[in-house]
Amino acid sequence: MTVFDPFRLSRRMFDFDNEFDFDWQETAMDMYEENDNVIIKLQAPGFDEKNVDITIDDRSVTITGKTESSEEEEDKQKKYYRKEISTKSFTRTVSLPTKVVAGNAKAKFQKGILTLTIPKAEEAKPKKIKIEPES
Repeated sequence: MTVFDPFRLSRRMFDFDNEFDFDWQETAMDMYEENDNVIIKLQAPGFDEKNVDITIDDRSVTITGKTESSEEEEDKQKKYYRKEISTKSFTRTVSLPTKVVAGNAKAKFQKGILTLTIPKAEEAKPKKIKIEPES
């Protein structure tokens, strides 16, 4: 008689065998416009400015992070059964809502939050039109 174990599949799904890839849902992101800028805020706990790359073109942004940690000393006393904290990575690509000036973008990293400020291109900024008086 075979007994169905509903937890067997979930245990197999989460057995990463020494690798840990960040799920995109763990790098939650907000994107909004503020004044003449497009602002992107991305949660990236465990990452910093040294291991995050940002690529911007006129219509999209790609943010990639990768970090690897290794033990400096080999410890003969440890026998690992699972080692999930050695590598993590993510890649997020989003379309921008408007044309931007990629060369003037600024990024800062603070407390696991990447904030990217990208100025909108002149042609994308709203223009006021003056009404000419009737002659």
